Amino acid sequence: MEVNLDRPKERLAVRRSLDLSIKDGVAFASTIGFGENYINPFAVALGASNFQIGLLGSLAQLVPSFIQLKAADITERLGSRKKVVVISVFFHALMLLPIAIIPYLPKFISVYALICFFTLYSSLASVANPPWSSLMANLVPERKRGAFFSKRGRIVGLVTVVSAFLAGYILHLFKEHAYIGFTIIFLIAMISRYISCYFLSKMYEPPMEVKKEHYFSFIEFTRRLHVGNFGKYVVFHSSFSFAVFLVSNFFPVFMLRDLGFSYITYTIVTTTVPIASIIAVRYWGNRADAIGNLKLIKICSLVISVLPAMWLISRDVYFLLVIQTLAGIFWAGFNLCSSNFIYESIIPEKRTRCISYFNVFNGFAVCTGSLLGGFLATHISPVFGYQLLTLFAISSFLRIIISTILLKRVKEVRKIVIHPV
Repeated sequence: MEVNLDRPKERLAVRRSLDLSIKDGVAFASTIGFGENYINPFAVALGASNFQIGLLGSLAQLVPSFIQLKAADITERLGSRKKVVVISVFFHALMLLPIAIIPYLPKFISVYALICFFTLYSSLASVANPPWSSLMANLVPERKRGAFFSKRGRIVGLVTVVSAFLAGYILHLFKEHAYIGFTIIFLIAMISRYISCYFLSKMYEPPMEVKKEHYFSFIEFTRRLHVGNFGKYVVFHSSFSFAVFLVSNFFPVFMLRDLGFSYITYTIVTTTVPIASIIAVRYWGNRADAIGNLKLIKICSLVISVLPAMWLISRDVYFLLVIQTLAGIFWAGFNLCSSNFIYESIIPEKRTRCISYFNVFNGFAVCTGSLLGGFLATHISPVFGYQLLTLFAISSFLRIIISTILLKRVKEVRKIVIHPV
């Protein structure tokens, strides 16, 4: 059921909830900046191999993918999207505590302990994602989604950048005792996520009636992938994610281990992406509201496709900053328009279940890509002396093929109204 903004009481509740959503985003951005951004560098500091890095990324996607199958059922059983989100986020934050104390475990189990706890951390986040997305799609009017989510994205991006720089500075201060630095930043990330949980608990949840005719199984959803427009987009996005995550987990490894970047240099290079996103996301939001999401997805996916191959041209820090700037600009457009396209492709009563099933396919693709990337990273011939550069080139080639072929099958779902000048 859509929100009725003609009712003053409901309009006020929605407005307050959207403000709370931005505050939640600020707190969660701090969790990303202090926590998630430094999981792979943490694994490198623990001495993880390429295979273990791949395993870390793949299991953190595979297990949540299977859990996604039940996310909609859990939501319907509890009868509240907000309740599922708040409970999941509470335990999601808690998982950062054992991650923070991993450095003090015996060295021979530390990497596998990280893999285990980060998988649990990701799984709990995956339970919260579909009901949160469904709730937000309910609260934000369709005509304002581009503007709202671009505004929220800018704020989240800014806080992520500041948090990541602070985390990098803390690690720099503790470079002689790196494990202490990692413990500090992960504990800060945990506290931030609990603040996020508080704001989520105060949000308004519009009533949602899910009838029997709105139910469909994962098998039924799978059978219609080649028929419905949303199903075709699931196939594209999952395939694209597979190509992306062949290399996604290895950029930190390449910079820290192969190129020998310091934590400060690494932080500068990586935070260029969210900085560029902050600048660009407002533009993408306005363009998406004006011309629709699919055109922008096509443009952004093509640019994103060539970026990994550009690492073969030069490993100079200044050149990498240019690549990262382009990545931030066009990933901002891709992620914003992709989320809005998904929201607009599904009726409210089916959003939680459709987003859950979408995440199953996407998560499985990410897992498969990460595992294959981990295998190839140690079995392929090097380019310019680096095996990972070969992997970057393979990822670019696959992205180009996928974005040029599979996106042709997807149609825009929004009715674009062109106003006369």
